[in-house]
Amino acid sequence: MKGSNAKQNKAINLRLVLSQIVTQGPVSRVEIARNTQLTKQTITNMVEELLAAKLVEEVGIKKAEGAGKPSKMLVLNKKAAYTIAIRVANNELEVGLFYLNGEQINRLHTLVESENLLDKTAYLVDTLVQVDDIDKSLILGAGLSVETSDDSAINGYTFNKQLQHKLANKLQLPIALETSASACAAYHMLFGEAQQLHNFIFIHLGLRVESAVVYDRQILLGQNGLTGALGDIFVTPETDEKTAELGRLNDFASMASLRTMLNLNGVTQEELIAHCAVSKQLDLWVEQASEPLRIAIHTLESLLNTQTIIMGGDVNEILLEKLIKQLRPFIPSISQYGDREVVRLIKTPDVANITIKGLAVLPLHAALSRKNMQTLHIPLELGYTELQQLVFLSE
Repeated sequence: MKGSNAKQNKAINLRLVLSQIVTQGPVSRVEIARNTQLTKQTITNMVEELLAAKLVEEVGIKKAEGAGKPSKMLVLNKKAAYTIAIRVANNELEVGLFYLNGEQINRLHTLVESENLLDKTAYLVDTLVQVDDIDKSLILGAGLSVETSDDSAINGYTFNKQLQHKLANKLQLPIALETSASACAAYHMLFGEAQQLHNFIFIHLGLRVESAVVYDRQILLGQNGLTGALGDIFVTPETDEKTAELGRLNDFASMASLRTMLNLNGVTQEELIAHCAVSKQLDLWVEQASEPLRIAIHTLESLLNTQTIIMGGDVNEILLEKLIKQLRPFIPSISQYGDREVVRLIKTPDVANITIKGLAVLPLHAALSRKNMQTLHIPLELGYTELQQLVFLSE
């Protein structure tokens, strides 16, 4: 990506330099110049601002190629600020405290009803701040996702946006709202398997099956902010006896479908995963889910032909491994031709924590481009810290 040297585009250049340091670090000023085509002076100015804010730091020296001077290397200072991850899944609420790079400090979990969701979220955030003895003014922002097993993602859209605004006002924090799939994609772009990729898809197996499409390192948001409802696609011509509807991917491969098969609709996510470790029916669900998922993957590859697909979600390592093994061999598609630098399907590492880590990096992800900022809601009366002013209001 190329930057601009025009004064009015200082914000673009700052975000571009910060993005290089986050995704490529340790990286030298010379390497940033080579990657962005910004002038040496522009990079010097941007780096000095980031160093002054303690958002980045210099570590070590890289020997120059040829006769040039050794270069000081730049990395993100993960402890420059904290972030909050907030995840609502049906009646479960999970709130975590993290460093900027998605490294967990602590997290709490509770059951919740819609009428006390705001108060319980605020209580858990305050508890984390007190227990871990942090300065609340050092919290950059929060990432939020809301999932239900309701049939329609559209029905929840208005509620989710309203919740984002109410929570931002209640907590007095900028809050980025994304799907769980998009949060996972953001993490992989910044710190995971997709740091060097330009386009990929993340498939998230949760209460519903979601996907996030990344093109030119931007998460596609859809014309109204809704996208990636992969579980809504029809994967079988057979109709349901009760509803007369065609079979959708959610009916076969979502965690809601697993709960139904195991007759465990009332248990928590943690209890579900624990039960999966001993359930003899797990293999039946894997067999049920695999062919519809193969069809969905073939559809995505045929339409988009991205560099790879990364899969994860609310599953454990054993279940994900079993499922991916059952998916092979993949249905032949245009994606298999030509020289591939990346395999067609990647199993996300640390799958048990990928969603909450993804939510934790959303404030930093939002700060890296104007398009990413579309997911962020900032309270009107927020008293900005210097760091928030730098990354969110530098225009």
